[in-house]
Amino acid sequence: MSGESFLLPDDRLIEVEPYRVLAGIYDQVMSHVDYSAWTDFVLDVLADHGLPSEYGEPPPTLLEAACGTGSTAIMIALRGYNVDAFDGSPRMIAAAEAKAKSIPGRPRFKVADFMTRGTGKTYDAILCLYDSVNYISAERSLGDFFKLVRDQMRPGGLFLFDVCTEYNSLRHFAGVEQVEYLKGASYQRVMSYDPRAGIQRNRFFIRLDKSPGDVYVEQHIQKIYSLETVRRQIARAGMDIAEETDNLIRKPPHAESTRVHFLCKRK
Repeated sequence: MSGESFLLPDDRLIEVEPYRVLAGIYDQVMSHVDYSAWTDFVLDVLADHGLPSEYGEPPPTLLEAACGTGSTAIMIALRGYNVDAFDGSPRMIAAAEAKAKSIPGRPRFKVADFMTRGTGKTYDAILCLYDSVNYISAERSLGDFFKLVRDQMRPGGLFLFDVCTEYNSLRHFAGVEQVEYLKGASYQRVMSYDPRAGIQRNRFFIRLDKSPGDVYVEQHIQKIYSLETVRRQIARAGMDIAEETDNLIRKPPHAESTRVHFLCKRK
C-alpha cells in the first residue's frame, strides 16, 4: 500500500544502523523474491561457464559475499556445493545461522566487512547478489572490491554479481512510499533517487508489535553505477566479462533493464 499514514504524533523515533531491526523481518519483507528460481539461474550460468559439477569430488567451493539471511547460500549448499558466506550485519548472519541449523552440509556463515574480507582461501566461484554491490558508495571502492574478489578466485574461477540500473531507480524508487503489515511488525518504506549524484535512499520506519510506541528508523543508501563504469572497474581488476544478462533472462541488457548480472572470469 502507498500513501498511507504510518507515523503517529506520539511515536518515539529511534535511529539505528542498517539491518539492526530490519534483519528480524527481512525474510517477510523479501517474501516476493523467488530465491529458488534465482538459485537455478546462478547455477546454470556458472555451469555453462565451467563450474565443475556438484557431484565432483571434492565438490566445488563457492563464496557468497553480502549473503543476508542466507537464503541463496542455503539453497546452493542443499544442491551439494561447499559454501562459505559472509555479511557485515551480525543480525543478518544470526538469522542465516538459525535457518541453516538443521541442514546437513550447511554453509559456514561469518560476520565480515564487505570490503576487507580475506580468508586466505580461493574459490571456484564467488557470488554477490541482490544489488549488494550497489552498497559500495564510490567507484574507486568498487574497483578495490573487484580486486579483492579476483584474488580469492582460483585459476579459471568465476565471479557472478548483479547491479540495479538507473532505469530501475527512476521507475520504481523515485518518490515512492510503501506500507506493509507483517507478522509481528509493520513498516513504512520511503524511497528516493537523486539522479545527479546517482544515490538511491531507502528509509525504513519499523514498528514492532511488542513495542508499538517505538519506531525504528534505518537508512539504506545505494550508489547506482552506469554499466560502463562497472565494466571499466571489472577490466581494471584483471577480469574479463564472460556474460551480461538482463535480470534472470539470458539475453544482453538493454535500455529498460532493471537489473543486470555480470559473469566474470579471472584473466
